[in-house]
Amino acid sequence: MTKVSVVTKRDDPNYSQVSGYVPKDLARRFRIACTSKEISQSEALEEALEQWLEKDNPSLTKKGKGKE
Repeated sequence: MTKVSVVTKRDDPNYSQVSGYVPKDLARRFRIACTSKEISQSEALEEALEQWLEKDNPSLTKKGKGKE
């Protein structure tokens, strides 16, 4: 049997962990929404952050690149 190595976002140097505290009910609804859409919480959080940045800080969006 051949051993297959899987690179995860955790191991990818192009990704960084973001964390914070939110009310329990919001976290529960977030988990349920991610499960119902069959997407990871990381994917949903990435999308939410991009939308928030685009709305409130257009110079920091991926499109605008901002300061890196």
